[in-house]
Amino acid sequence: MHAKSPSFIILLIIIASTLLRITLAESIGLGVDESYVVAIARNLSLSYFDHPPLHFWIIWLTAHLTGSENALVLRLPFIILFTGTTWMMYRLGSKLFGEWAGVYSALLLNVSAVFSLSTGSWLLPDGPLMFLMLAAVLVLTEIFFESESTWRHWFAVALLVGFGMLAKYHAIFLALGSLLFLLTSKAHRRLLYTAKPYFAAGTAAIVFLPVILWNKEHHWISFLFHSARGTAKGFFPLKMLANIAGQALWILPWIWLPLISILLKRSFDGPGNPTSLQNRRWFLCCLAVGPIALFTAATLWGAQGLFHWQAPGYLVAIPLLGQAVAGWTQQGSRITQIWLTGTVSIFLVLATVLGIHTSTGWLRQIQPQWFVSGDPTTEALNWSNLPPYLKEHGLFDSSAKFVVAAHWIDAGKIDYVLEGKFPVLCLNNEPHHFAFLHKPNDFKGKDALIIGRKDVIEKALSLYQPRFASIKFIGTLPITRAGVPEFDLAVYYAHDFSGTFPMPYE
Repeated sequence: MHAKSPSFIILLIIIASTLLRITLAESIGLGVDESYVVAIARNLSLSYFDHPPLHFWIIWLTAHLTGSENALVLRLPFIILFTGTTWMMYRLGSKLFGEWAGVYSALLLNVSAVFSLSTGSWLLPDGPLMFLMLAAVLVLTEIFFESESTWRHWFAVALLVGFGMLAKYHAIFLALGSLLFLLTSKAHRRLLYTAKPYFAAGTAAIVFLPVILWNKEHHWISFLFHSARGTAKGFFPLKMLANIAGQALWILPWIWLPLISILLKRSFDGPGNPTSLQNRRWFLCCLAVGPIALFTAATLWGAQGLFHWQAPGYLVAIPLLGQAVAGWTQQGSRITQIWLTGTVSIFLVLATVLGIHTSTGWLRQIQPQWFVSGDPTTEALNWSNLPPYLKEHGLFDSSAKFVVAAHWIDAGKIDYVLEGKFPVLCLNNEPHHFAFLHKPNDFKGKDALIIGRKDVIEKALSLYQPRFASIKFIGTLPITRAGVPEFDLAVYYAHDFSGTFPMPYE
């Protein structure tokens, strides 16, 4: 293995990026979504309110095998998955456009914030989704460009797409993108006259059955929840522009701009000759366009648009930029070399600065004006001083039999840090999957601890007071970072629950 060979460089990328993610995973607490999914994953289910079940299952299995809910322990499978994703990105770029295109594709993947930091280690559905997506795209590449259209290959695609849909609904865009490619590529259209694609679609649907069965038993709530996010509310061009800016920020602007430019250019080029590089580019365009176009356009009519929803589309577009970078580098482009060096350097600086700030809050001490509107990194604080506080006040040994939280974020943080010692009821109009864990009537006549962020609890007290015989204020508990208070939790003791509360989703 030569020091500057593609295989050496990709090995270096994998080792360095994996070590970075392990370091960050060990030093940063769980985010609000992560705490929530760990708490929810303790209850094994066919599916869940927010997402399909795969990442919940991974967390459940990891916790049971290791006997630990430590952040690093739970994140390790997701870090390992992203190591595989990096390798497959290299293999995809290599298969389609040559080894150096694969190297640059893998490098760009690992210096983009939404992929390397979020997908690369957090306890979210995106990690398993993107691992399975790239695995499926690799097999589709063999089918479409290496004359490997066997039943075995189509069965592999079916399993990968099916399990991808068990990770996140976005995996459906693999099927839709493949269909678009088959319809528009003349030489490949003949595959639609064979049974194999339909066999694959049917098999993927069977793999997806756990989600269908759970939703059937729960009034199709997951599908209704997500479809409601796309409801038209008017015409909001500024909202769409803000969403595009958010996408660029998550990808990182100096990567997003050339990436979207290359994607648009290759899309306008069209399918081309079946054996040409142009047709291979068109294949990636067909897979990428769905999530990017749909979730961006939806914000135009006021639908909710989180900045990472388009990420699966950008994922499969990365080899297009990888090929372009390989070409520019081969031509000796000085600008490309400066851009690559700057991209890697800036990413490492950003990851280091944000990682240290999330752990210590040091930036707020230096530049407090940056955080006038709040500090999103406080979401990664584990409320680890809550159990000692409850023990100190004798609340672990009291007559309280359950905990009430007024927001699903609070419920997730509390349930995670209490390690399941109390059942947690999220009594509000948006409890997410907590609505399916416990029924309020099962706690009729029992005492409860009401815990949560002080401002959240104060707003909810008027709802809770008619449902308890009495509610007593215990005190407030500051949540600190590096010894500095960030916000307060409020703790109340509530006597004799009526067992009634108007829960949604029923």
